[in-house]
Amino acid sequence: MGRQVVKFGLIGLVVLIVGRFTLTAAVNYYRAVNPPPPPPPTVGFGLLPKIQFPNSSAQQESSYRLETANGSLPNFGDRAKVFFMPKASLGLLSDQKVKTIAAEYDFLFAPEVLDAQTYRWKKTQPLDTTFQINAQSLKFSLTTDFLARPELLSSSKLPTNVEAAIRVKTILTTGGLLPDDVATASGEAVYLKALGGELLPAAAYSDADYVQIDLNRTPIDNQYRMFSPEGFKGSIHAIVSGLFGSNDSVVKLEYNYYPVDYTQLHTYPLRSTDSAWRLLQAGEGYVASQGTAASSVTIREVYLGYFDSFEPQPYLQPVYVFASNEGFLGYVPALDPAYVQSETAPTN
Repeated sequence: MGRQVVKFGLIGLVVLIVGRFTLTAAVNYYRAVNPPPPPPPTVGFGLLPKIQFPNSSAQQESSYRLETANGSLPNFGDRAKVFFMPKASLGLLSDQKVKTIAAEYDFLFAPEVLDAQTYRWKKTQPLDTTFQINAQSLKFSLTTDFLARPELLSSSKLPTNVEAAIRVKTILTTGGLLPDDVATASGEAVYLKALGGELLPAAAYSDADYVQIDLNRTPIDNQYRMFSPEGFKGSIHAIVSGLFGSNDSVVKLEYNYYPVDYTQLHTYPLRSTDSAWRLLQAGEGYVASQGTAASSVTIREVYLGYFDSFEPQPYLQPVYVFASNEGFLGYVPALDPAYVQSETAPTN
């Protein structure tokens, strides 16, 4: 009887172990095949303001044809993140702060005060240079007369795209203006040639006179990149020469960066890409770049990205981006219009 108890006890133990393993595997398989629905979007900011696109000077009467790789529109899921962008304010030390930044760039004389927020400095060495900055937002521009200086056309000393990006980041670091979400960005480079007082894309590095660098925030979730009112132009836009070293080699710099609070975010439902495509066809999208296309535009790629304005905006919101091989870029707000102010949901 003892042997029988041990025998059947062992059999029962094996059955229990195998049964538990089988049951666990079956439950996991069922959950994998039938996952529970995700929680609804948080929509914690309430109704969002409509994205304020600038007035587009590009042609918007074009007809659009869709010819993507698979012949259809992509699906980006049912929701996207929206981030809060804090509004800058003037403080008691704002005046001193911009003067300190200007001093770091060797503008040591008293500035010209254009209004309560805007200051302008000028200097003549090594180039005629103007530095203008907004004391509230720290938006600034640094411009020189580089196009009137033939001695700058020295491609033998022109930095590579990596070196040029490092120089731009260095000059921003000098003024304490390199944001964390831009510091790790590689930047996009275009080699330029000066012809007749204009800058045109160069055929190759060996033919270039300048390097154009555009820096944007790192993509959201390392996937969804930024798009500006001027397409791929970065919120930090610079032109770098090869004649000077250090900060003086940056002959033009536009800083249109506004901070994003990545800790304050909520998810919002997306409109379908079919809906966005119909809006673009109806002429209700924003054309950031017409490219070389004329009356007919063939859309080859559709992206989900984020619109990073050159002006202050309360939230960083997603957009659908329609692109052609000829340089066309068109944007349509990506959020479900039921969650956006001054828009109404479309009727079926």
